[in-house]
Amino acid sequence: MKLIKPKALKKGDIVGVCAPASPLKSREALTKGVNYLEGMGYRVELGKHILDEYGYLAGEDEYRAQDFNYMVSDPKIKAIIFTRGGFGSSRILPLIDFENLKRNPKIIVGYSDITALQLAIFKKIGMVTFAGPMVASEFGQNFSGVTEELFWNMLTSNKPIGNISKYFANKMETISTGKAVGRLIGGNLSIISSMVGTKYFPSMDNAILMLEEVEEAPYRVDRMLHQLKYAGVLEKISGILLGDFSTCKPWKKVPSLTLGQIFDKLLKNQPTISNLHFGHVKNPITLPFGVRVKIDTRKKEINILESIVI
Repeated sequence: MKLIKPKALKKGDIVGVCAPASPLKSREALTKGVNYLEGMGYRVELGKHILDEYGYLAGEDEYRAQDFNYMVSDPKIKAIIFTRGGFGSSRILPLIDFENLKRNPKIIVGYSDITALQLAIFKKIGMVTFAGPMVASEFGQNFSGVTEELFWNMLTSNKPIGNISKYFANKMETISTGKAVGRLIGGNLSIISSMVGTKYFPSMDNAILMLEEVEEAPYRVDRMLHQLKYAGVLEKISGILLGDFSTCKPWKKVPSLTLGQIFDKLLKNQPTISNLHFGHVKNPITLPFGVRVKIDTRKKEINILESIVI
């Protein structure tokens, strides 16, 4: 499958904002996020059902999918950045018009529960997306500094980004040494493990697998990684990048393995770097889902080998 890349974003372009997962926690956060985008020089169009609520979902499945499909169809909308993650993106996958997206590729940004949509998009049409900040979370709070600089550089420049290690400061750690090259695929661990074996799960052959998780006890992280192992995923990949797992703590007064023990046991056969600043953290680093990267765990380097947008 030929890799599809969206067009670079330009000042004055329209950014569509919709909610494929959970409802807004705060309308104020949405307003701040929209103001941020407009302050950066972009116009914003909100999904018709962006304020809907249906239990833990931002409206019923058909309406969440409808907003997304409409934004894909509208040629004036050049990017779609979601409000937040949460729950429910996988429920709308059968309703997504992937062929329309293939005909009208555009920038798509999100993480956490949005991983389900990103996996499906890459499986169905091989299009690059962005595991990055969202409107009512990061943009609605305090998105700034070098992470902001890298994010906009990725979306607006058609030149290869190159080495992004400097954006992760010096906190990266090596679990297993070596070098690896492959397409960067992954996201939230619990979403990935739930998608294995479905028709929406892409090939992991020689991939660089990126993983992050939030508020899951170590035994659950252990179980999900074993699911990937038993499904053959960990045998197929060429390397691993681990993001934030800082809130994955044991239950109080319950014996537990450490995350380090779990990672050392299961992730020792591929070059692996841990403690990268992406996922459920303040000012997360954006990672381009689907492009070729090279990692060198001894040097703690991550090089993006090709342009991300055209």
